[in-house]
Amino acid sequence: MWKALRVFLIGVVLTGSYYSFEFAFAPSIPNTKILLAGIGFLWYIFDTFRARKGIPFSPLLLGSTLLALLYSIVNLIAVDLNNTSDYSYASYLISFFTWVFSAYPAVALIRMEHGQVSVRLLVLYLAGATLFQCVSAILIDQNPAIDEFVSSIVAWDTKLTQESDRLNGFSTALDPAGARFALVLIMMMAAMAVDKEIKERPKELYFLIASFFLITALGSMISRTTSTGTAISLLLLVLYSMRSGHGSSTQGMSRIMGIFVAFAVIGFGLGAYLYNTDPYYHEIFRFAFEGFFNLAEKGEFSTSSSDILQTMWVWPKDNFGWIIGTGLYENWVYGSDIGYCRLILYSGVVGFSIFALMFVFLAYGFMEKYPEYRLMFLAFGAMTFIIWFKVSTDILMIYTFFLWLTPKEEEYIHAYSIAPSVA
Repeated sequence: MWKALRVFLIGVVLTGSYYSFEFAFAPSIPNTKILLAGIGFLWYIFDTFRARKGIPFSPLLLGSTLLALLYSIVNLIAVDLNNTSDYSYASYLISFFTWVFSAYPAVALIRMEHGQVSVRLLVLYLAGATLFQCVSAILIDQNPAIDEFVSSIVAWDTKLTQESDRLNGFSTALDPAGARFALVLIMMMAAMAVDKEIKERPKELYFLIASFFLITALGSMISRTTSTGTAISLLLLVLYSMRSGHGSSTQGMSRIMGIFVAFAVIGFGLGAYLYNTDPYYHEIFRFAFEGFFNLAEKGEFSTSSSDILQTMWVWPKDNFGWIIGTGLYENWVYGSDIGYCRLILYSGVVGFSIFALMFVFLAYGFMEKYPEYRLMFLAFGAMTFIIWFKVSTDILMIYTFFLWLTPKEEEYIHAYSIAPSVA
């Protein structure tokens, strides 16, 4: 009982970081991410000095910090040269550290409860938190009492959610939700293929595969960006299967493939039944998988949102704007959601290149640090640039958990992972 409560607490803390929100009953209080960042910073200082090792910054954390600082400086220059007062990304360094330290309490609690932090444990907690967000979206949409209860806790931009006519989870919605769901799906697939402990624990394996299909279906109802993570995850499954060697690793992947296909058949059958018998699910399934319905019915893979995005490509009008931007980002000033456009219009190719370099640096650094999970971090790197076709959000939050792993935990991950030559 107490263990279940402790695990639940860890899930709540992780949700407060990864799926942060503001409190409806206390609008003057900072959002959960900021609160956890403050707690995380103090906790980190306490842990560090208690171990009497000073304040160690890993090369990856130090390098990404310097790039975040440089990006903030370039944005300040763009604002100054363009004589604007739009500091949206000029304070990115603060946002960077907020994300980084907000993940520390969840990592520290996992370490306290389980003795160490591993990819397996991070995946299980992230999968649980993500599944909660997806299931809550259906419950909120169908039950006014639950909707009212959640609204009494989480502050929502009701105008935005009503105008978009989309489902929202407990504390996340729209493209930011889809991006986070996609990253978790990728991480789940990589862990199932690489982590030896997951392969040896049937309950965890079944939970992750079932969660994969539920998050794909329900997450796509919230945001179709989720399906991007599904597509990349399926590609990873194929690659891992092709690269598996002989003996136990091949048997493990064959078992996963078999379970995966079985769940896919069951999931497709259940989805088809709901689509054909329930008007509610008929409508939201058509939204979630609009592209596939259009492909089957019209011979063209397209969605209403992708059609709208095609009209939103807006670029600087002169060389100065291309180089350093216009210093404008807020209030949808250029009428575009596209991340590439908004970021380049704000601080030009100079600023955008530094920002992109930071995520290339993180993806490559973790690929070198965890060769067993090279494909996963490569997929994270790809997601950075895919997401910017839709929105200007970034994926720093998924890396922050890995930034806090200790050398002992890194060795544990290597020891319980399939070697990269057969992963």
